Amino acid sequence: MKADDRGFGWAFLLGAGLLLAAGLVQSWRLAAELGVKSSSLRWTLFFALVGGLEALTLLMLARPAKTAEILRLKALRARLAPRTVWATLLIGLIALVYPLFTLAPLPPPLDRIQALLAFRLAVFWLAAWAVGALLWVRRPGRGLLPALGLSALGLGAVYRVAIFLPEISTYPFSLGWSEASRYYYASLFYAGEVYGRPAAWSVLHPSRYWLQSIPFLLGELPLWAHRLWQVLLWLVANGLAAAMLVRRLGRDRLGGWALPLGLWAFLFMFQGPIWYHLVLMVAWTLWGADPQRFWRTLLVVVAASLWAGVSRVNWIPLPAALAAVLYFLERPQGGISPFKYLSWPFFWGLAGGAAGLLAQSAYALASGNALEQFGSSFTSALLWYRLFPNTPDPLGVLPGIQLASMPVLLALFVRLRGLPGALSFWRWAGIGGLLAVFFAGGLVVSAKIGGGSNLHNMDAFLVLLMVPGAWVWMDRLAVEAPGTPQPLPAWVLGFAVLVPVVFSILSGGTVERLDMAEAARELAELRAAVEGAAARGGEVLFIAERHLLAFQLVEGVPLVEEYEKVFLMEMAMSGNRNYLDRFQQDLEAGRFELIVSDTVRYNLQSRDDLFGEENNAWDQAVNYHILCHYAPAVWLRDAGVQLLAPDPGAECPQ
Repeated sequence: MKADDRGFGWAFLLGAGLLLAAGLVQSWRLAAELGVKSSSLRWTLFFALVGGLEALTLLMLARPAKTAEILRLKALRARLAPRTVWATLLIGLIALVYPLFTLAPLPPPLDRIQALLAFRLAVFWLAAWAVGALLWVRRPGRGLLPALGLSALGLGAVYRVAIFLPEISTYPFSLGWSEASRYYYASLFYAGEVYGRPAAWSVLHPSRYWLQSIPFLLGELPLWAHRLWQVLLWLVANGLAAAMLVRRLGRDRLGGWALPLGLWAFLFMFQGPIWYHLVLMVAWTLWGADPQRFWRTLLVVVAASLWAGVSRVNWIPLPAALAAVLYFLERPQGGISPFKYLSWPFFWGLAGGAAGLLAQSAYALASGNALEQFGSSFTSALLWYRLFPNTPDPLGVLPGIQLASMPVLLALFVRLRGLPGALSFWRWAGIGGLLAVFFAGGLVVSAKIGGGSNLHNMDAFLVLLMVPGAWVWMDRLAVEAPGTPQPLPAWVLGFAVLVPVVFSILSGGTVERLDMAEAARELAELRAAVEGAAARGGEVLFIAERHLLAFQLVEGVPLVEEYEKVFLMEMAMSGNRNYLDRFQQDLEAGRFELIVSDTVRYNLQSRDDLFGEENNAWDQAVNYHILCHYAPAVWLRDAGVQLLAPDPGAECPQ
């Protein structure tokens, strides 16, 4: 076996053998957990198939001479070289079929097995090596290892796109706890046209909902069109930021590295993930900031900071910080005094901060909401234990961000060993200080109740880390003194590629089977109840499923602005007594003839339960008081929705 063949064959077989063995162990534990009987034909056939593949892999590893005959890549390349079209078609076919093994709903027990970590990695392993070999066949000058890296990045990006496709659904009810609420908040910018009267704009994430509101300009589009638009926002925004990164580094100068770098950046930002309304600021700053032109950069920073002010308070300093990092990377200090060298980033920071705070205040005044409601993020509880492995996030924020950032930090260390004087002290201090500040800030926000189960609150830190990583990796650092940057070993490059790829392929899950016929029946039942109540002159409160009003799936029911569940949850977690007291007084007075809500139950939980603290905040502030005065009148079990009516005989939960 030739050297390329031997390395390819042994690495492929060793990885496949380890993953298949891990899959057998995980499957055995799953079968024991499910109480599967030894006589089960399906499980017996499954174990026989995987065990057979494992035995074959071990046999090939034990017989290198025979393996050499099977894995003759040189011969394969010689046969396929004149037929690169066939290799391209095979690459496309594998890329299309690969996501189906994880996302497509399979019959039991395969539906449980396909969620196992080892098998998801095994399927990716097989696909990545197959595509890598075919890429090498098409362009042998590339080398086998670069072809494998491009294969892994490409399949990771394809899978990331595929995760979003099931969200483009005609299902009339919400696909997740807050999924459909986003379209309601987007509709508020056009409340006069949608609801027949103006309404206050969203307190939470205004720029995000403004982007999502754009389809309302085109008239009465169906729900699936708004879902499609949100998917496009995710993919286009992250793709645009990755393209701006490649453009700034010089696509022509990057040569064959342009595509891998763009795919890497695309996947790196999804490790958070970084929300589309935030990543647009990254694209804008990468496009416009110029370390040699103070006023141009100032305008770019101010414009991005205005957007940040109506996005998230902790992102207000990010545009100036990103411009400063680019300044430290691309402009040497030379003989300039520290005071003069640092003055430009300092003034960008002042201007950006002022612009962001001004935009935030102006929006709060114009939105039609009480100003006290805009400070909820400062009064919510901090759950520090969630920085470590916990039920909502088995990896934990701190280990997770360490894993996500470690390849970049390692690459920086290795690459800069040959450039001891690459950066002056103040350039190092500027980049390191900004990273430290945003790292600490991200940890604090991640610990906040309602902080989620991933790294999305570490988004600003990830952006500031991605940029120096790409600059040093592509050797675009403006150095203070000449030197020779150390080449990155293959294992460091492989680590840097695999971490964002693995983050991608371990996200998402099997597509849920939705019963459209039952959904249509339940929607008709809900319509009859709420439209009848409105016709009698009663008020109907949609705590949940308020998008049904925005898309006229329910007609003739006036909008009650207060108490939508996403904002009600924010008020419950932040303990806003003024807002919650009004809600409880309205319940006690029987203001609403019907309440549309997710299933209402009172069940306090512990921190070992999934989002136990969030559940308790909701139950104590909302469900408890609903059950004191209302009782279920209609239960739409498939949709998980209840309609509740006033009940004078209701008793508060014990």
